Amino acid sequence: MKQFLILRHPDLDLEAVKKGWSWPAFFFTWIWAFVKRLWLIGVIVLLFGILASSIPEAWLVGELLISIVMGAKGNELRVKRLQETGYEKVATVEARTPDGALAAHLASQGDENAVPPEGIVR
Repeated sequence: MKQFLILRHPDLDLEAVKKGWSWPAFFFTWIWAFVKRLWLIGVIVLLFGILASSIPEAWLVGELLISIVMGAKGNELRVKRLQETGYEKVATVEARTPDGALAAHLASQGDENAVPPEGIVR
């Protein structure tokens, strides 16, 4: 089981972010950053990749280094961005998937009127 941070925005929905290593951020660096709305990080990683590709000897090492940093810190960067946009940490939940973490959090709240994330059946 993985640990997920549950973040709540006063006007928006809940978000579940896995703690620790992110394989998608490792493999898809700047694409992952753009999908997660980490615009500045995505642009920096993309530009670094473009610049590193002009130096063939440095490209592989540079890309590997960026991938490792993104894999290790990607989820932390995402939590930081969410907090900057008004989200607050409300819980830490163990689950297999982000949707499972959200469903577990809603179930632990005991709110019978709470609607679980799309595709989750309680």
